[in-house]
Amino acid sequence: MARGAKLGAEPDIPYTAWALERMKGQRPGGAGSDGDFENTTDPAFKYADPLGFPRQYQHPLKFKIVQTGDYIYQLWEWNKVWRQIPLNKPHSEDPDITWYGESVGKWEGDTLVVDSVGFKDSTWLDGVGHPHSEQLRVIERIRRVDPATLQIDFTFDDPIAYTHPWTSQYTCKLVADDKMTEVITTMSDELHYRERFLNQKPPVPIRR
Repeated sequence: MARGAKLGAEPDIPYTAWALERMKGQRPGGAGSDGDFENTTDPAFKYADPLGFPRQYQHPLKFKIVQTGDYIYQLWEWNKVWRQIPLNKPHSEDPDITWYGESVGKWEGDTLVVDSVGFKDSTWLDGVGHPHSEQLRVIERIRRVDPATLQIDFTFDDPIAYTHPWTSQYTCKLVADDKMTEVITTMSDELHYRERFLNQKPPVPIRR
């Protein structure tokens, strides 16, 4: 079981004009000087949409990786999200467009290489608002660099959003407690929070 511990410094991201235009309109909802929870454009805050991928890694709650004979399963505590990764199989001829994409994997020595395609373009790559199109392809190289540290090297390839592939790195630390709890956020939760703390009148009835 692991918890996200560190994101690598942002590289010089090779935006296309399309991506730059999208970035100009993004208003993250998180903490920090750029955060604007009340008027955010972040779909995860505004609509209680799934975080999508690879943003799911950035949530500070736990996740597990479980291997069976033919599959890798990745299980996240946040919103009880899971991902099934077939081993040594090709992608579908026409993958569905989904929140978390279609993933296939293989082992290269001690490194798990995961190739993912077929993502909804309404999600963000991260909490800052980096955009992507439905042509996004994400390659992860996942390996243990020591008994307590998981390192994930990402390559992002999206010809609509970025002029050439670019990379980033993420590290996670092992958590001794293997308990996974239910942490689910719904639209009712989101509207109730806004009503209580932002004095916003809900546009629809809230389930109490």
